[in-house]
Amino acid sequence: MRKVWIGFGLLVVLGGVAFVAVSWWAAVRHSAPVPFPVGPPPADFPVPLESVTFETDDGLRLKGWYGAQQPSAGVVILLHSYRAGRWLMLTRAQWYAERGFSVLLYDARATGESEGDRISLGWHETRDLLAAINFVRQRGETRIIGHGISQGGATLLLAADRLGDEVQAIIVESTYDTLINAGDRRFRYRVGLPGAVAGFVYRPFMAWRLGLRVADVRPIDGIARLTQPVLVMAGSADRHTWESDTRRLYAAARGPARLWIAEGAAHEDLLTYDPEAFLTALDQFLQRYVM
Repeated sequence: MRKVWIGFGLLVVLGGVAFVAVSWWAAVRHSAPVPFPVGPPPADFPVPLESVTFETDDGLRLKGWYGAQQPSAGVVILLHSYRAGRWLMLTRAQWYAERGFSVLLYDARATGESEGDRISLGWHETRDLLAAINFVRQRGETRIIGHGISQGGATLLLAADRLGDEVQAIIVESTYDTLINAGDRRFRYRVGLPGAVAGFVYRPFMAWRLGLRVADVRPIDGIARLTQPVLVMAGSADRHTWESDTRRLYAAARGPARLWIAEGAAHEDLLTYDPEAFLTALDQFLQRYVM
């Protein structure tokens, strides 16, 4: 019996060590930079796209494309999702450009051709957004729209009280309400366990890696501080950001807000999933609040 208990204790210790090791590996992997070459902008875009570089207040050089209209209906700053890059936003940018908007697409920190050694799911990326806003201001743009997917949407909401009066509207797609919920949904989807269990060690490792408190990363608080109109878009079958999370995010808005749910869509490109309904919802929002 004593040998059985010793063997059991050894298994528990080894299991604990493995759990800690996997948690650390996951925290490192999920925050690691994703550099990749982007190449030149497409030549067939509705307006010429200029390759641009601008710097954040913490010294990172970000790369992007800027397409200016003369005259301009305003400028749309497009923010990609986690581990993606500016190419993801190109179809949306083209749609905006065809309607007379200038556009700025850029790679967030630690992604694509931009500098940085950690991805923080929207938290430190707010500094990228503020640098982008400063860049378009210097180019003479006075009417700004922010449009972000997933992490990009979270970035916009987390920066809500720092956006400035020039920012006139916000569009967020598939955006989590709190980082705790975002982690919980992904743990449930990937390993079938709630985040409080599966992420018990992962969360403090991730917080230490990123220099933040996970409980503080709450886009739902940001949307409540917005005075600008906001369009919240999501898929009803999204297993990374549940529909209930999206509806809670929308309900927290204190300013003008609209909600669009793509029935059956997962955590995917909502424009590709249902182009006509997506663009109709987007156009109606812009007609009502911007144009």
